[in-house]
Amino acid sequence: MAAIAVEPEELRSHEFDLRQGRLDFAQLSGLVGAYEISPQCVVVETGEGREIRITARRDLSTGKYVSEYERRGSLTSNGSTYQVWAQTPAYQACTADDLEACLEAAVLEVNRVHVY
Repeated sequence: MAAIAVEPEELRSHEFDLRQGRLDFAQLSGLVGAYEISPQCVVVETGEGREIRITARRDLSTGKYVSEYERRGSLTSNGSTYQVWAQTPAYQACTADDLEACLEAAVLEVNRVHVY
């Protein structure tokens, strides 16, 4: 799957303000919630009930940030159920020159793709 390269000006119409901790959910109809875990990681909840953890990792060979996606799921073993995060190929990786642009593009990617 090819990565989506994002230019910062492509994101302006979506009213993102991750530095202030705000997203305009009117522009993100596929999402019902979002939580910052760290400056490089957010968890979004989709309308389909999925929890997706997005991490923006810096590729030191290029200096660009690349998104990575994990889905939260349950694993049962010996009668005990555990919540686990596992990588998901459902979303295309996004690359950007800065951390915020990468996370913004990745949130848009999760909003765009509906997995049932």
